[in-house]
Amino acid sequence: MPGISIPIIDQLTHPSFGLITRVPIGGTFSGSGTLAPPQNPLVALTYGISWSFFTVPVHYGRILANPDGFEPPLLQLGVDYNDLGGHTFTSQIEWQPYDGSYYFWNEPFPASLRYHLLPGVVATFYWLQT
Repeated sequence: MPGISIPIIDQLTHPSFGLITRVPIGGTFSGSGTLAPPQNPLVALTYGISWSFFTVPVHYGRILANPDGFEPPLLQLGVDYNDLGGHTFTSQIEWQPYDGSYYFWNEPFPASLRYHLLPGVVATFYWLQT
């Protein structure tokens, strides 16, 4: 029976930005939570996440620049991994002040993605896939 061969490099690092597609994750998100990145080499590989701020309360400061940002940053992201001994740890914890940015994980195949949105902030999320 013939198998499907996927180059190992495609699974370990994200491709050129022009080959990435933003795939909507259904619904809107607020507060804190975790998401399980889908990884199916037969359908699509997931390399990260993007977002759009849907609701931002007026009391959060907007920095007029190029690109515009928010102060304080509205979104915190972190990626969970499991080591060889079964220990789960969170890596690559970052605050995101910009709307619509891309967040790629530094290591492939995370167990989950953690998010935290400041109170009152609502966002939509998108997987970054090929």
